[in-house]
Amino acid sequence: MKESIVKQGMSRRNFIGGAALGLSALAVGGLAGCAPKATAADGEEPGGASGNAAGVQWDGEYDVIVCGGGGSGLTAAYSALENGAEKVLVLEKGTMCGGTTALAEGAVQASGTTWQKEIAGVTDDSPELHKQFWMTDAEGLVKEDLVACMADNAADNLQWMADSFGITFSNVFGCYPTPYMKDEYLRDRIHLITDAADETKTGGAVWTTNAQKAVEEKGGQIETKTEVTDIYQDDSGTVVGVACADGKNYQAKKGVVLAMASIDHNEDMAFKYNQQHYWDLKTQAVATAATDTGDGIRIGMAHGADSAFHGAVDLILQTWSYTNNQNPEIPYILVDQRGNRFVREDTTYAFHCRAMFNAAMAQGGMDGATYMLMDSKMTSSDAKCAWSDNAEGGAKAREAALADGSMVQADTIDELAAALGMDAGNLQATVDAWNAACAAGTDAAYGRTVQLTALDAAPFYAWKTQNTNIGSIGGLLINTDAAILDTEGEPIPHLFGAGVNTAGWIGPYYPGSGTCLQGALNWGRIAGKSAAAVA
Repeated sequence: MKESIVKQGMSRRNFIGGAALGLSALAVGGLAGCAPKATAADGEEPGGASGNAAGVQWDGEYDVIVCGGGGSGLTAAYSALENGAEKVLVLEKGTMCGGTTALAEGAVQASGTTWQKEIAGVTDDSPELHKQFWMTDAEGLVKEDLVACMADNAADNLQWMADSFGITFSNVFGCYPTPYMKDEYLRDRIHLITDAADETKTGGAVWTTNAQKAVEEKGGQIETKTEVTDIYQDDSGTVVGVACADGKNYQAKKGVVLAMASIDHNEDMAFKYNQQHYWDLKTQAVATAATDTGDGIRIGMAHGADSAFHGAVDLILQTWSYTNNQNPEIPYILVDQRGNRFVREDTTYAFHCRAMFNAAMAQGGMDGATYMLMDSKMTSSDAKCAWSDNAEGGAKAREAALADGSMVQADTIDELAAALGMDAGNLQATVDAWNAACAAGTDAAYGRTVQLTALDAAPFYAWKTQNTNIGSIGGLLINTDAAILDTEGEPIPHLFGAGVNTAGWIGPYYPGSGTCLQGALNWGRIAGKSAAAVA
């Protein structure tokens, strides 16, 4: 039986055509280094009668090909091997495996685990409560079945990770709420990855290092410095292989898994699809792996995959607590360029970072800014924050900020307002309202409950906020089998997705540490299993 194998380029024309035609076979496009090694003569239909599809010269044949060697990709590869795939290939763009997972703190959210009970003493948690936590933070912008799948699988995923990769969890802790979060949904669920053989080793690098070893020991093949640039489909739309920048093509008899992260360092895609992330790229800081350029998302969309994009995973660089893992102390109020307070500051970091983005854009566009307003109490040795005198490097951080102008200091609020170009009366009114709330013990405006401490001890400080972005939210839509969906909501045959290459399970801001790594674990495990199960 003849097969027509096509590979679609990434031009704007082909992108639009791919979105319109879904799974239809389209003309070969123009990515450098991606063209098939052999094609039929003009006017002839490519064809072939064996496992090697005519029209493409395969440089290797595998059951499952995983594109990306981060946490989700390595997990998918191991899962595929575990579930019967005999030949599995991992193709990693970077010089080594790991990706952004290897840079992460190593926090994974789960409910009902042994560690949660033994370490945190939590015995009344459940997947349903965990699901409601994630759904609430998602503000209605997720697929409920995907969130339920993650919550239901989370505890078993951690046990599987422990059994498969020699991992344990040395700490279990919680996270701050959002203003509309119900207390009944909150529990200590964030598990810190630790090497079971050496508990001095923690973090995401433990996962990726141990997972890579496990994949190789199980017979998986890993190639680094190999950039996947496109996928091949036959004339039915079934994905049958991948193309690489070095000109090599690899056949996948069962399935291809896209686990190539999000658009973190792709300014063009961020400009088109994710304005908060674009703002971070242009004016803030992005601290993910440099190889995260949205390759899998770009490839999938060009082949008719549906997508969704929201915001970014941000934290405020200056305020990250040195004492308390997830929960920063909040010894300041946040004000916009007019001196108005605009958000509850003691919410989970990504919630108020989104509010900071919105406030900055509303008053200054790409040049907009927000400020942390503090007094001398907040810089003292009693304060638990990154710039206090008892924090390592805290005093030097303040001195550097004052020297470069990102922080201003003044003896009065009027003088501080003048230095910031704000209306003095308005800034004073904001401080007076805050001090009155502190005296009353109730923040009626925003509902803050942590550190209701008046700003009344000169000198006063205002520090221009600097966000650190640790990932873009958005990617290809999937179903609960981790199959990538086309624009009609149908699975693209033999194409699967994992980790933050995918979307539908995180809403408009990040719902707390451990969500992305649970997503990498859950969807990587499912994607590998689903690919291996293809007949």
